[in-house]
Amino acid sequence: MYSSEVVKAICSNHLYEYCIVSSSFEVLKCSDAISKYCEKEILTLDKIELFDMVPELVGMEEDLASILAGQLEELMIPMVFKAPKSYINIRVHPNKNFDTLIILFENITKQTMAQYELRQSNNNNLLLLEEIAYQNKQLETFNKEMHRLVDEAVAKNIEKQHMMELQTRHAQMGEMIAMITHQWKQPLSVIQTLGTLLKMKYESGKLTQETFRVKIDNLLKQANQLNQTVNDFQQFFSPSKKRVHFDMQKTLASVVSLIKMEYALENIEITLHKEVSVSIYGYENEYKQVVLSLLQNAKDALIVSSQSNKQIDINIQKKGKHSLVTIEDNAGGIPKEILEHIFTQYVSTKENGSGLGLYIAKTVIENNMQGKIWVENRTEGACFSILL
Repeated sequence: MYSSEVVKAICSNHLYEYCIVSSSFEVLKCSDAISKYCEKEILTLDKIELFDMVPELVGMEEDLASILAGQLEELMIPMVFKAPKSYINIRVHPNKNFDTLIILFENITKQTMAQYELRQSNNNNLLLLEEIAYQNKQLETFNKEMHRLVDEAVAKNIEKQHMMELQTRHAQMGEMIAMITHQWKQPLSVIQTLGTLLKMKYESGKLTQETFRVKIDNLLKQANQLNQTVNDFQQFFSPSKKRVHFDMQKTLASVVSLIKMEYALENIEITLHKEVSVSIYGYENEYKQVVLSLLQNAKDALIVSSQSNKQIDINIQKKGKHSLVTIEDNAGGIPKEILEHIFTQYVSTKENGSGLGLYIAKTVIENNMQGKIWVENRTEGACFSILL
């Protein structure tokens, strides 16, 4: 159980509320009246993060880790004002029997107000003004420090985001190289056959001018196909430096052309329904990578499904000034227990999945391109929708 001294303090005179926090800073348990000191909406969440409940601890992760490691006995943030008229001391103690922290909220409103009234009665106006000036200076220093800590946290999150995007891009490149290998096999085989045929006819003296011209034209056609595949691959992973207008049909068609043969090897048919022409303003290559990520998820789901007629349908619709692209498979759908969390970081339906692909896809569409992406289960499988 939790240390007897702390429990005794919590229960004594009802002056303390508390929460128990894991080593990963997830709130495990709270006292009944904890809502007095945090936003009530937070308590309704399935998973409550310490820094959402106690924002005053943002930036103090290293100190909290030191307490967990036994290097620091306690941490205290004094005189925290909580609306409407409460003052508390926030104390952090280690739980010696478990790998957890105990966060105590000590109600010092009566003492604080009594001290304030006493100070008011004993000090003249000049001393009061000096006290106010001192408090304002302290508050200004505190605010500056908080701004600095917040800026550092934001910078770390941005750097982490860039690293995750880079990891996902590298994974996609590996998958794309495998697809290109398959796409190159057929043209290379044709080129080899044509070269062998030309050599045999030349050595046998049966090579006519017309035969030579036809075979060379065919050979050049195959070489151009190889060259186009390389060009598509190079452009696919070049980050877009600025927003541009691009044709949705052509963009989706270029993605499908790169992967269609690879998917065919898994007996998966991709159908692009070109009903309308839609022009989009945004980052084309980043959009391609989002589409590729959704198609790869559909492919992985179809491979492990029992569906014999494996299908992926891509539809383009126009909704006023918006475009709606849906990518629907018939792999049976996403399990209900993770459907609403599918875009959350590190959530994956795959046994060895990183859970980054869909998280980054949501970031690109909703943050970088001011659109919306969502998923729903339909009759035969999952359907991802992108609104721009």
